[in-house]
Amino acid sequence: MNLAEERIPVIIGIGETVDRPSDTQEARHPAQLMADALRLAQEDAHVNVLQRLDSIDVVDVRCWGYKDLPGAVCHGVGIAPARQHHTAIGGDVPIRSLREMAQAITEGRSRAAALCGGEAAASVQRASRAKASLPWPTQDVPPRSTPWHEFLHPRAVALELVQPLHVYPLYENACRASWGQTFSEAQRESAELLSRMSRIAASNPTAWIQEPRSAEQIAVISPDNRPVAWPYTKLMVANPQVNQGSALLMTSLAEARRLGVSQDRLIFVWGGVGASEARDYVSRDRLDRSTAMEAVLGAAGQALANVKTGARFVDLYSCFPCVPKMARRVLNLDLDQAAGVTGGLTFFGAPLSNYMGHSTNAMVRALRRTTESAAGLLYGQGEHVTKHQALVLGNELPPSEFQLADDQTVAQSAAQARGPSPTILDDFQGPANVETYTAMFGRDGEPERGVVVVRTDEGSRVLIAVPREQDDTLRSLLDTDSELVGRRGHVERDSVGTLRWRF
Repeated sequence: MNLAEERIPVIIGIGETVDRPSDTQEARHPAQLMADALRLAQEDAHVNVLQRLDSIDVVDVRCWGYKDLPGAVCHGVGIAPARQHHTAIGGDVPIRSLREMAQAITEGRSRAAALCGGEAAASVQRASRAKASLPWPTQDVPPRSTPWHEFLHPRAVALELVQPLHVYPLYENACRASWGQTFSEAQRESAELLSRMSRIAASNPTAWIQEPRSAEQIAVISPDNRPVAWPYTKLMVANPQVNQGSALLMTSLAEARRLGVSQDRLIFVWGGVGASEARDYVSRDRLDRSTAMEAVLGAAGQALANVKTGARFVDLYSCFPCVPKMARRVLNLDLDQAAGVTGGLTFFGAPLSNYMGHSTNAMVRALRRTTESAAGLLYGQGEHVTKHQALVLGNELPPSEFQLADDQTVAQSAAQARGPSPTILDDFQGPANVETYTAMFGRDGEPERGVVVVRTDEGSRVLIAVPREQDDTLRSLLDTDSELVGRRGHVERDSVGTLRWRF
């Protein structure tokens, strides 16, 4: 056996599950979905490998609390790897975990490893609405949650600008203005991109929504497509109410040979790279770009540009439209390319931290189907345009021309491209210009509150709530005929001392 093959990581098996029980009492809990996916991954590899695993990474579950999540998954399969790891929270996590698994094989610390994830939020929600209990393991601990208050600016916490649904629209509106698009042009791009994703999801057997939607259906507000956070409609945002699980098996090339894995199963891990922004998005220099995203995707794109391959695939994280729209501009992709191979977090489904686990499964299938030389780029993102991870796979050994910069070099590049952080003011009165804005809606489709982020003439940033009772200003945030970003206005205090915005 070639000694070098002991240090070459390859993906040998993939598996996915989707659960649509007619009765919630028959619903599978997340650890079961993962165990089933692991068994399917072993079947896909056509070899018995689960008992040989020395490591397993289990993506965090948000819909159910397990005291020992990896232990529950391993018990369900009847395995006991020496290393059993419960990952952090975040859409970037599966890609980061795959990179770490590959690195462990490259360094000789692992020969066979697995990554799995799963959520059953649809069943949890359905049981909750019916006020029914689920016949699942007792929740030993509450599900993990992100402690936003620990790292976000107090002003963002006070204004309830902590959930991704309320933050990504700030990026969407700022990006639209910086790209010189009108409101209708930006909405059209979002809708056309997601329409393409819906068609991909329709042909993906484990997608949650398998009905193609037109761009008009996605963009136009209707009883079935209410606005949720301006300018996003329900069909533009991630759908976490799904029951899905995925698994992936990775070994060294030498171990794959020993197991007898056929050549047509092997997908090679070429390399990956990652970088992050400051976790507090309020303190960032700008809200219309991410230098970490640009550095990560720029490095991966440049490395692939040096390689001659017959086919190239891309799958971009798509929790909200601004993410793939930002990413496609870095990579210079058209809408068809940016739509990816999985179906997106709206239509394929958003099993919270594990979408990229399913995305990797879809990428492996795409690469296996290609008879010519091919490579695929996976991009995952976590928190508020914060954590960025890219992974490159290929259906053959990486060519010598593929040279990917390391994390430290990429992080330095991102840091050098950033401007200074603005001062955040909690107490200000005077003229200012709109930097970005959004409005949040109730289930009745009516705006409930808004927020305006402004810059003072000195460059300081101020976050201002627009309550429902300030109806004229709140309604003005929904103006689709004129650009509000950059518009001049005034910050003042009302009779009880609360900051208010006036155009």
